[in-house]
Amino acid sequence: MRYKRESPYTFTGYIFLTPVPEYLNDIVGPIISYTAILFNIVVIIILFKKTLRTPSSVLMQGLALSDALTALFSYGLEPFLLNSYIRDVQMGTTVIYFPLCKLHHYKLMMVDLFHLSSVLLTTALGIQKFVAIKWPIWSYINVKRREMLAVVVVMFAISVGLHIPKFLVADFRRGEFDANECKIAAKSESLLNYSFIYYSSMTAIFLLLASVIMLFTSTFIISSLIRERNIQSTSSENLQNIRRSSRLIAVVTVTFLVIEFPRICMFGIMQLFSEKDSHSSQLLVDPSTQFMISVYVVFKIEDYDIDVLFKLKLFIEMTRYH
Repeated sequence: MRYKRESPYTFTGYIFLTPVPEYLNDIVGPIISYTAILFNIVVIIILFKKTLRTPSSVLMQGLALSDALTALFSYGLEPFLLNSYIRDVQMGTTVIYFPLCKLHHYKLMMVDLFHLSSVLLTTALGIQKFVAIKWPIWSYINVKRREMLAVVVVMFAISVGLHIPKFLVADFRRGEFDANECKIAAKSESLLNYSFIYYSSMTAIFLLLASVIMLFTSTFIISSLIRERNIQSTSSENLQNIRRSSRLIAVVTVTFLVIEFPRICMFGIMQLFSEKDSHSSQLLVDPSTQFMISVYVVFKIEDYDIDVLFKLKLFIEMTRYH
């Protein structure tokens, strides 16, 4: 199997590499997605309680909403698409008929959109906690729920703004000989360049900055909690709370970095690929397939290593749908 170049303006069949085993995609994935959606809805409702209404709670509600939408568009819609999938187990590919291919295409982009908004909101929450500890009086006076709501809106707006051109790049049509067949091609060169070059660069920068900020703020918060413990020498109950908070922050930071680092690498490799090869209409189908073919070309991987790329694709899928 060699990577086949095609003009980005040539309509090609809507075929993508099957990302995960069928039972994970059809059963386990939707169950996890619906559980995550329910959990985040409960979080949003609980944080509306008067005793929990703080500036941080607004950011946490925005984060819960973003995570719920990420879960919905990752595997939450799969039950509605299952009957339209035509899988080739031997080749490891899946075909979707027209017009549901459009839903599948935009669904994948919605996952990336809300994933990025979750990253930005998580980073904003870390910054807010940092400011509250570093300048507690100023924070108490000036940082209110209204300002945090504005931050949530801005974070969503940034993510939406970055993804709007990606929603406009693809053109769909029915097959010439089979009305059910779905074909895809690029509408314009400028939109295509944005999707494959500028979007990858900007997203990688956002993720890298978010990771650095999260590492810095988490380190500061944990060290502040430890200093508070040493200075106050308070009760054992308060000491336990400080330890619990430190561990929670450490777990959140490590999880964030572990999930986002592969994505930074993914967009970096896609950036290298965009400068080494012409774009192809095949790459519009699935962001993970874009990454897999990018690795294939950039590192000149031989035919017999294709199984490694399928495993790499599965790993990237797991980081996308965290």
